[in-house]
Amino acid sequence: MSPASPSTLTSSRGAALRPFDEAPAPAPAPVTTTINIVGTDGATAFLPNPIQAAMGNLLVWMNGDTRLHHIVLDDGTDIGDVLPGQATAPKALATAAPTGFHCTIHPSMVGMINGELPAPAPAPAPPPYSPPSPYDPYDPYY
Repeated sequence: MSPASPSTLTSSRGAALRPFDEAPAPAPAPVTTTINIVGTDGATAFLPNPIQAAMGNLLVWMNGDTRLHHIVLDDGTDIGDVLPGQATAPKALATAAPTGFHCTIHPSMVGMINGELPAPAPAPAPPPYSPPSPYDPYDPYY
């Protein structure tokens, strides 16, 4: 009998066995992305914003603000309350499609995952100029 070569092992019944160096590699650990809550004013309340993340990555919202926030994805997925100084439980991103999120307590707080934030609304136009009237009955100098 000849010894088995290192790349081909056989069992006592003659069946071929896989060597240990051919075992499948373990799946890589998911990447965790932290979204910092830094205020209550619009898209600047979250950093980074927008966020880029792959499907399956974990997202965590960390509240660096002094107020309570309640985060919900635009598809209705409830992330939950985030107390000041606390973080949410990690949530796996279920899609690579653009997904928005917002704070239900402060509706102007908006964020985006894998997409572009909508352009801010333009400032309202100033009222038309109307010159002052030549006579003011309340002006003591007339």
